[in-house]
Amino acid sequence: MTEELMVSDPQERFQDFFKTEKYRQRLAEMAIEEKTSITVDFEDLIAADSELAEMLRNKPDEYLQHANRAAYAQLQIEDPEYAEQIEEVQVRIRGLPEPVPLRAIGSDHIGKLVMVEGIVVRATPVRPMVMRAAFKCRRCGSIQYIDQTGSFLRAPTRCNDPTCGKTGPFEFVQEESTFIDSQDIRIQERPEELPPGQLPRALTIKLVGKDIVDKARPGDHVSIVGIVRASSPRVPKAGRLRVFRLHLDANSVDVKSKEPETIRISSEEEKKIQELAKDPWIHRKIIKSIAPSIYGYEHIKEAIMYLLFGGVPKRLPDINIRGELNVLLIGDPGTAKSQLLQYVARIAPRGLYTSGRGTTAAGLTAAVLREKGGGMTLEAGALVLADKGVACIDEIDKMRPEDRVAIHEAMEQHTVSVAKGGIVATLNARTAILAAANPALGRYDPYRTVGENINLPVTILSRFDLIFILRDVPEKEAD
Repeated sequence: MTEELMVSDPQERFQDFFKTEKYRQRLAEMAIEEKTSITVDFEDLIAADSELAEMLRNKPDEYLQHANRAAYAQLQIEDPEYAEQIEEVQVRIRGLPEPVPLRAIGSDHIGKLVMVEGIVVRATPVRPMVMRAAFKCRRCGSIQYIDQTGSFLRAPTRCNDPTCGKTGPFEFVQEESTFIDSQDIRIQERPEELPPGQLPRALTIKLVGKDIVDKARPGDHVSIVGIVRASSPRVPKAGRLRVFRLHLDANSVDVKSKEPETIRISSEEEKKIQELAKDPWIHRKIIKSIAPSIYGYEHIKEAIMYLLFGGVPKRLPDINIRGELNVLLIGDPGTAKSQLLQYVARIAPRGLYTSGRGTTAAGLTAAVLREKGGGMTLEAGALVLADKGVACIDEIDKMRPEDRVAIHEAMEQHTVSVAKGGIVATLNARTAILAAANPALGRYDPYRTVGENINLPVTILSRFDLIFILRDVPEKEAD
């Protein structure tokens, strides 16, 4: 086989793949929806050509170019008019077989195509990035174009006009340059994937392209396919460091939100749900399935069931009335309050567990952080991350009063308002709160009133819809 045929072979193989009925239809839809990218399921590529799929994973820079050219060639056949308009097609790969844990990404993965999963904790604003820069020679006025890669804007070294040939100076021409939307996000390991005693690792993801920026917001569970890159920080007057930093150049972003309306139910599951709906004892069965290892507490488990299912928010012309339930458990030590909270955080579609003493107002609502470039950015806290989910706050009575005040707005209005460091924003926090606290004197005193036993101000108590007292009554025979 000649070298020339080997070079053209991957593109032809990709084009054969795009000629299948499924992807011909996707290319036709792309033209109708005026998109510039096509999504390819990696499973389909493995089924069609496993060798090509393996080469794509190992040499993504080279093989994605072949895929882009093949998709564009097929689009020219499907819709020649739209192909002339867009000039290029981006192939977005989705659903690699095995996600790589964030803490496992290392030097072996540099330049490879990988899939990572995690929670978005920070997102920068969308900014335009120059892809093809136009420079004008100030001496002769001729314009030349330089394709841009890397972090810094690269100017030409010499004027390409034969009559000039000078080394500058050059002026950047914004109107003649080509820009594309870009955004940086930071993802963190999910709490359930953390090894015991380890801190969560985070990774910076660089998003480039109109169809993938602003797709994920802080608090979203995402699955990202991209190419692992290593960049070396530069030290002034000393050069580059030997130790490199890893980041991911994203190829596709898939938001794996577990909200009820986005979950796909199989026909078997649908049949089972319909059977359960006809069961007259379904209410009792759901209550019994909540923390079955904890004996009793039927009324508390019923309240937790209502909290998990949620209510219906009412949007009136002048005001909004929340639909989520807030529940407070006040009880003696050893009455399984923390166990109930951790169980609920685990089974809720979006659940977060936090303890009162180590929690601050910024950690619960939103923090304003300074970026390297000097600007300010907003990082979501626990209540914003648990939007449309459940936030479990243990030991709420041990929180500092100034930190506890921060959750008042989130409990009633379901928003978090921030006005710090030049940032004025209102974030959604449509969260049901399940909180636990100890009585004022450590144990519940039956000779004092309920108000005297609860060590919380009326301002926060009024925001809880259900308050339960859990007592550990000493019994000589039973104990």
